[in-house]
Amino acid sequence: MIHLFIFLLFTLITQTGESQPTDKLESVIEPEQTYFVVTPILLRNNFNLENNNGLSGSWHEKPGWRFASSMILPGSGQAANRNWFRAGLYTTLEAVSIYLIVDYRNRGIKGERSYERFADRNWSVVQYAEWLIEYHEFHSIQNPYLTQLRSLLEDVDPTFDPAKEWSRIDLNLLRNVERNTPYMTTDQLAAFNFSHVLPAYGSQQYYELIAKYYQYQAGWRDYSSFHDQLGHTNGRFSERYLIDRNGLYASPFFYTGAEMSRQFNSDFRRSRIFTQLLILNHFISAFDAYFTLSLKQNRLQATSTLIPGEQVVVRYTF
Repeated sequence: MIHLFIFLLFTLITQTGESQPTDKLESVIEPEQTYFVVTPILLRNNFNLENNNGLSGSWHEKPGWRFASSMILPGSGQAANRNWFRAGLYTTLEAVSIYLIVDYRNRGIKGERSYERFADRNWSVVQYAEWLIEYHEFHSIQNPYLTQLRSLLEDVDPTFDPAKEWSRIDLNLLRNVERNTPYMTTDQLAAFNFSHVLPAYGSQQYYELIAKYYQYQAGWRDYSSFHDQLGHTNGRFSERYLIDRNGLYASPFFYTGAEMSRQFNSDFRRSRIFTQLLILNHFISAFDAYFTLSLKQNRLQATSTLIPGEQVVVRYTF
C-alpha cells in the first residue's frame, strides 16, 4: 500500500515538471506577432536627391536655367539659389553700370555738340588757307598748287561762317597745298611736310584735327591777336608763320578746343568702360549661379551614396 502511494506521487510530480516549460513558452511567444526592421537613414529611398528633395526635379532648378537667368538679369540666379548677398551685389552693379553708361554718354554727346558749336564760330578755313599762302611767301617755299589757291581766295575774307566759307574752298586743292608744305619750326630744325590734310567739314576727324595738330593753329579766331600780345609785330612779324613744336605759338582758342575735345572723348571712353563692365557682370553672374547650384547638387548626390561598406560615388551633371 505504501509502495503504491509513492509510485502515484512520483508520477504526478514528473508530469507537472514537464508541462510547466510548455505553458511558459506558450505564454511568451505568440504565433501571430509581427517584427519591424528599421531601415538606416542613408539607405532610405526618400533620401534620393533627384526623386524627392526637389533640387533638380524641375526645369527651373537646373543649373543651365540659372545660367540663362543670370545672363539676362544678373543676380536672378543667385536669388533663386538663395544667395541674397551676391544677388544684391550683381543687381547693384547692373543698375550702377547702366546709370553711368547713360550718364557719361549723355555728357559726351553734350560736350561734343558744345565743342562743335565753339569750333564753327571760331575756326575759319579761309583764314587758315590765307595763312598758308603767307606762310609760303615769308619762307620763300615753292609749291606747285599755291598759285591756284591764291587765285581762289582773291577778294575772300574770313567770316567764321562754315556754310559760306566752305562753299568758296576747293578742298582737294587745299589738300594738295598741304601735302607740299614743309614745317617751319621755331627751333629751325629740318622737318618733313605737313603730316595731315584737312578732313571734310563736319566730319569727326575734322573737329578732332583742328584742335590737335599745330599746323591748324592759324585757323582759330584769336590767332592774330594772340601773336600781337606775344610781340610778333614789325621786325618779329614773321614769327606768326612759325610752328613751335611745344605749342607755344598756338592761341588760347586752340587749347580751349583741345580741352573740350579731350573732355567729351573722355566721357565717351568712360561710357564704353562701364559698358564692358556691364557685359562682364552678366557673364560672372551667370557662371556664378551655374556653378553654385551644380556644386550644391553634386555634394548632396555624393552624400546620398554614402552607404556603409561601399565607396563614395560622386556624379557631376552638366
